[in-house]
Amino acid sequence: MLKQGIARLWTQAWSSVLSEIRANERGVLYRAGAQTMRLTTRRSAIIVARVRLLAAAFALLTPLWGIVDLWTLAPALRLEMAAVRVLASVAFAAILVLAERMHTLRDAYRSLGLLFAVPCAFFLYCSLYAAQHHAEGVFDGFAVGYAYLPFIMLGALAVFPLTLAESGVLVALVLFAQAAAWLPGLATQSWPSALGAIGALAMLGAVAMLAAVSQIGFLYVMFREGLHDNLTGGYSRRAGEELLDLQFTWCRRSQADLSVAIVAPDDFQRLNERYGYEAGDAALRGVTQRLHDSMRAGDILVRWTGNEFLAVMPLASRAQAAAAVQRLLAGGLGTLPDGKAVTASIGIADRTGDQAEDWWMLVDAAASRAAAARQAGGNRTIDQ
Repeated sequence: MLKQGIARLWTQAWSSVLSEIRANERGVLYRAGAQTMRLTTRRSAIIVARVRLLAAAFALLTPLWGIVDLWTLAPALRLEMAAVRVLASVAFAAILVLAERMHTLRDAYRSLGLLFAVPCAFFLYCSLYAAQHHAEGVFDGFAVGYAYLPFIMLGALAVFPLTLAESGVLVALVLFAQAAAWLPGLATQSWPSALGAIGALAMLGAVAMLAAVSQIGFLYVMFREGLHDNLTGGYSRRAGEELLDLQFTWCRRSQADLSVAIVAPDDFQRLNERYGYEAGDAALRGVTQRLHDSMRAGDILVRWTGNEFLAVMPLASRAQAAAAVQRLLAGGLGTLPDGKAVTASIGIADRTGDQAEDWWMLVDAAASRAAAARQAGGNRTIDQ
C-alpha cells in the first residue's frame, strides 16, 4: 500500500506537465537508454547549451566574488586567492569554448562533468585554505561565504533535463565534495551542524533531481504529442506531413510506387450526436486498431483530420493498396453501440498512376475519391 501510494504521488508530480505519462513510459525518466534517439538528441543539445550559459555566468562572477575577499582575508593572503579565482574563471571560459562543438549525449556528459568538477575543486581548495590559514587572517566570513557553494551547485542542477540516474550521480558528487571538505577538521567538527548541512543539501538535491526529471517528462510528452495523436495513437497531422514528404521524395527519386488511402468512417457526426463523444472516441480507437492490423510493416497511419485517417503505403501499387483495403474491410472496422458495423468511405491514389508531382496532389486525389465514395452512399472504395 505504501509503495503504491509513493508511486502514485511520484507519478502525479510530473504527469501533469502536458498529459499523463503512461506506466510503460516511465523508464525514460530513470535512464537514458529507454529514450528515443530524437529525445536524446534534443536533450543533449539543451544540456550543452545550458552548460555553456552557466559556464559563461560563472566565468564572469567568479572574479567578481573576489570583492568579498577584500573584507574577509588578510592583505597577505589576498593574492593567492585572487590567482585561484582567475584560474577557476579561465577553466569556466574553457568549458564555454570547448562545449561549442559538443553535440552527442556523451559530449553532454563531458560538459556536465567539467562544469561540476571545477566548482567542486574550487570549493575543496577554499575549504582547505580556510582551515590552513585560519590563524593567519582568514575570517569566518570567508568560510561561511564559500560554504554556500554546494548549495549553488545543487541549485544549478535543476536547470538541466536529466534522468534520475544522471542527476543522482551529480548530487552524490556534490555531497562527496562537502564530506571531503570536512576531513581536515574531522576531530573538531561540530557534528550537529555537519548533519544539519548534509540534511539540507540532501533535501535540496532531491528537489533539484525532481526538477531535472520533470524536464525529461516535459520534453518526452512534447515529442510524443507532437509525433502521435493522443486519442488514437496514430501519427499526428504535422508528423504525418513530414513523413509523407520524405517518403514521396524517396519514391520519386527511386522511381518506386507510393500509394495513399483516405479512410473516412461513415456518419460519425450522427454517431457522436446519438451516442455521445465517448462512444465516438471509442469507435475511432477501434478503427485505428483495425487499420494497424491490416497494414504492412513500414506503412504509416496518420490521423489526418478529426474523423479521417491517411494510410501511407510505400512501395505499394494501386492494386496492392486496394488489396490492403479489402483486407481491412473483410476484417471489419468495429461495431456501433447499437450493434451495427462501422463502415467507411475510402479513396485510394498512387504516385505513378495519378502522375502526382508532389504529395499534396496525391492526397488531394485520394481525398476527392473518398468524398465521392461518401456521396455515393458510403461503405465503398474508389481507387480511380
